[in-house]
Amino acid sequence: MRNAIFGILFIFLNGFLGQAQDNFAARHKGFLFPYIAEIQLNDRLQIQVTAALVEKNSKSPITIYNGKEVYQLSANKRIGDTLIYQFPAQDAEWRIAFNEDFSEARGWWINYNKKVPVSYPVHLYMTLSEMIPKPDSIFPELFGRWKVLFEPGTPNEEVLVGVFQQEKNGRIFGSFLSETGDYRYLHGYVANGKLHLQTYTGYWAFVVEATLNGDNEMEGVFYSGGKSSSHFKATKDETVQLRNEAELTYLIKRDQTVMLNGLQKLNGKQLNLDFSKKQQVTLIQIMGTWCPNCIDEANLFRELKAKYGSQGLEIMALGFEVGTDQKKQRSRLKKFSDQLKLNYPVYLAGTSSKEAAAAYFPMLNGIMSFPTAILVDQQGKIIAIHTGFSGPATGAAYTELVKKFEQEIQNALAGARQN
Repeated sequence: MRNAIFGILFIFLNGFLGQAQDNFAARHKGFLFPYIAEIQLNDRLQIQVTAALVEKNSKSPITIYNGKEVYQLSANKRIGDTLIYQFPAQDAEWRIAFNEDFSEARGWWINYNKKVPVSYPVHLYMTLSEMIPKPDSIFPELFGRWKVLFEPGTPNEEVLVGVFQQEKNGRIFGSFLSETGDYRYLHGYVANGKLHLQTYTGYWAFVVEATLNGDNEMEGVFYSGGKSSSHFKATKDETVQLRNEAELTYLIKRDQTVMLNGLQKLNGKQLNLDFSKKQQVTLIQIMGTWCPNCIDEANLFRELKAKYGSQGLEIMALGFEVGTDQKKQRSRLKKFSDQLKLNYPVYLAGTSSKEAAAAYFPMLNGIMSFPTAILVDQQGKIIAIHTGFSGPATGAAYTELVKKFEQEIQNALAGARQN
């Protein structure tokens, strides 16, 4: 037994791996070499991430299977025996050294998205077997919506919405929706009356451990990284909703137009924008490269630009980055833009704080989340605001959000044509 959270715990090698590996191998006309990557978050908490190499050599990228999300770490540098693998669009990396036959590797996951970089030990070993307990013979019905209370009964109590899909083999996929964004691709299984979920990106490592009380209740602990944890209770509730977005970020000065002064292009040149003079419908993305939800939003905005750009829609991103070295901040933003193949400009707007973002928009009550999206009409006035982002892992919530964005954009473009 390798894993423990206050006892022995096996964390997830998901059933999606087989199909995903087959599809990936077919595209690359090669055989995948499967690995488990054990990441030690602290002395009692470890997660297992499924991974694969196409070829057993130092040039092969590492494919990560994060539930229904598949992404690659590219080997972009070598220092002695150590290979440096870069996370896509994130300022994070694996620094690992393989043994001679590539059956095993050891090293570090380094997350540079924090004010002080953090490092966690990584151990990869090749395996063909699934490291999960035998699933329950009778699966509780966890699919649907759940009302989730983090830190219930305390001043820090927070309401989230759990949305889950369940497969016949007991595998669980879904996410938590919060008012500031979703928790991306949570995935796991039910075994021995317990629910195990996790997600892993260059910025996040989340683990959920819950004890089930029938089909309609659960209680457990949510772990974020190696230092943070929250007690939670959840009940099945198909009617549960978060607060309306209009109650989160809203206009306090409706007639004030947007002016963005002191932006930096990614080449370092200064830029001031007066939207009352632009005469163009513009979607503004308030983001940071350290924000996984911003990646999901950027992927959608790339599609919206391709669809509506010819009709007059402009999109731009304002990046608020960790640290104070503007050259490094611009470099991270450029890497983010290049790797996601963004078709709209990205500007450095400041450091990674809500206060820095809110200073650009005095007509709002504030900025409470990264990302936040703001739609501006051709007169330069704000006509729609979206706090946070519910990405593809949230299923129907994402579908509804895309419809809402499209309807708002279509209405704004129609209004611009009439004027």
